[in-house]
Amino acid sequence: MKPVPFDYVLPETLDELLEVLALGNNAKILAGGQSLVPMLNMRLARPDMLISLRRIPGLEGIEDEGQSLRVGAMVVQERFRRAVSGREGFDALSVGMEHIGHPQTRSTGTVAGSIAHADPSSELPLLLQVYRGSATIMGPSGLRNVEARDLFLFPYTTLIEPQEVVVSTSWPKPLRGTGSAFMEISRRRGDFALVAVACQIRINGERCLEDGVLGAAGVAGTPISVELPSHFKGQTLSEDVAQYWIQSLDPLLDPPNDLEASSGLRRHLVHQLGYQTVVEAERRAGGNKR
Repeated sequence: MKPVPFDYVLPETLDELLEVLALGNNAKILAGGQSLVPMLNMRLARPDMLISLRRIPGLEGIEDEGQSLRVGAMVVQERFRRAVSGREGFDALSVGMEHIGHPQTRSTGTVAGSIAHADPSSELPLLLQVYRGSATIMGPSGLRNVEARDLFLFPYTTLIEPQEVVVSTSWPKPLRGTGSAFMEISRRRGDFALVAVACQIRINGERCLEDGVLGAAGVAGTPISVELPSHFKGQTLSEDVAQYWIQSLDPLLDPPNDLEASSGLRRHLVHQLGYQTVVEAERRAGGNKR
């Protein structure tokens, strides 16, 4: 199939972009296009206008801001993956991005584009939530920063308004003693995740739990996550602690039942991958890496 006819606009500044968006012409913003273009071709998306970001300066940087990494809207996934590869505490992010499509996909698709697209099975929306990241959004009223836990509303739907654009995402650097892990099950390498799980854990010198986030994708309309229950802080990780933490995801689960996998299988995979991910994150927090 071919997309419906549309106008193609190439603004050269963010102000010009906002002026075009203000016209309310049923516009879609094009960054890397790895999600949007297939939807156009299948006519799942029918915009009257496509607005490309590729001529706008200042959107391609990865900036070290001390306590976080700020990633511009046009930074492609593979470049960001390489930037965090080997950085302490960023194991889940590096491994998770390896599961995004294929090298060709990651070399064109952008970090911010995947997050704004908000596919419930996508790795990056889940990882942004587990790393307690945020998105900086520009609109008619200026800039606003939205935490990942508040950003995703429904499948393919975020808090980003039609007259707004994501200009960057922020990824806090994990504190010392933090480990993270990511695991995913898909039909084939590069396919959409049936279930993906990510975890970040921080421990102290006695290997007692101090902080943590556990999340999953592909099992609800948005990525889901839960904090480490406060009554486990100060304890060492045991099987009972891990299982209780994983089970706290259950009220948030609403897995699809489709030809790829049943809802029951997806629930089972959350528990199986969840336990392995929690154990691996705690191991990495102690400095033991595979």
